[in-house]
Amino acid sequence: MSYDEMKISKLGDACCGCGACAAKCPKSCISMQEDKFGFLHPVIDAGACVGCHACESVCPALGGGKCDEALGIRWAKGKSSELLEASSSGGIFGLLAESVIADGGVVCGAAWADGCRRVEHVLVEDAASLDCVMRSKYVQSCVDREVYVGIRDSILSGRRVLFAGTACQIVGLKRYLGKTGESGLLLTVDVICHGVPAPRLWSDWIDYKNALRGSNVSDVNMRSKTAGWLSYSAMYEYIAEKDPFSSCESTIFNQDWYMKAFLANASLRPSCFVCPAKRGCGSDITLGDFWGFQGIHPEVDYSKGVSAVICNTEKGVAAFETVADLVDCGDATIEQVLAGNPSLVKSVAPYEKRDEFMEDLASGMDIEELMSKYDFRPSLGQRLHNKVALIKHHLAKPIKTLLR
Repeated sequence: MSYDEMKISKLGDACCGCGACAAKCPKSCISMQEDKFGFLHPVIDAGACVGCHACESVCPALGGGKCDEALGIRWAKGKSSELLEASSSGGIFGLLAESVIADGGVVCGAAWADGCRRVEHVLVEDAASLDCVMRSKYVQSCVDREVYVGIRDSILSGRRVLFAGTACQIVGLKRYLGKTGESGLLLTVDVICHGVPAPRLWSDWIDYKNALRGSNVSDVNMRSKTAGWLSYSAMYEYIAEKDPFSSCESTIFNQDWYMKAFLANASLRPSCFVCPAKRGCGSDITLGDFWGFQGIHPEVDYSKGVSAVICNTEKGVAAFETVADLVDCGDATIEQVLAGNPSLVKSVAPYEKRDEFMEDLASGMDIEELMSKYDFRPSLGQRLHNKVALIKHHLAKPIKTLLR
């Protein structure tokens, strides 16, 4: 088959940007290059391509897997207040990561890079470095070829590996590893994914914040619990070049413009609107915030976060059992999880002016101009829909909760 007939070269907006194709190519003739929004896409060196189809065999967009089976569903939160403060929700990922590191293993997760202007997956081999891959980062992460190779080599050397990422990233990794990933040493954790925002918007946003503050962002916590878990904040930490002391800026999530763009589905990758991997990525555990938990178990302290834990495999069940003594947890149902997390099984709908917004971004319109043009306030119809949904939610609460 000629290069022109290779499916991977014709994916277009269907591409998830996982990078598995570039990692798998035996001729290293595929590179991941940014489009005008900062999203990565495969670019093939036609002269070096031998038409082996290795790239197509790993692509999440070119064929789905079987539906994930929920073998166990729990609500859970770590008993350690320090861990809860350092986590986006209930701290379960942190506990799983500590367990793997303690066993001599490796953890792979998303970390800030380039002065917090982008996100990339990194390999962590010691507990002291785990913090960099903790907490949610609402920007698409880059998984380089070196990371894929590092995971493969770690497994081949007999070390356990915990990989955390989006469903599409897990599909790409598992297909890249093939039988190597079936050795029992790989533990995969996917997050309940709303979608991944454009890296260019985020880098422009950080540049804007740096200029506005007159100092550089040194760390970002998109899920700070300073105002609680339910009303989380986006926190930016700055360090001025001539000032040894850092300062922080915190904004409630629904007042932070970047977060509003993300939650309005204005900046998401096109493939996120038709996700090919939801509940079909083959992960061992699915983690997410247990939104709505306060209406189900008002007797439990949820102020610092509660996780929804879905164990999809026996390996996932066993992994959760290894940290069970370190958490408060209980049984839950898939219906309870879905009530606050519909994106677990369903792709979100795009913002009504998404195309216009993204073209404005690509044209070079600066952040202040974008903020002036797009406020992302929900339309009247959306507000009515949300209000009806809220009423239904309250009506579905246990009677004892309504009487409180």
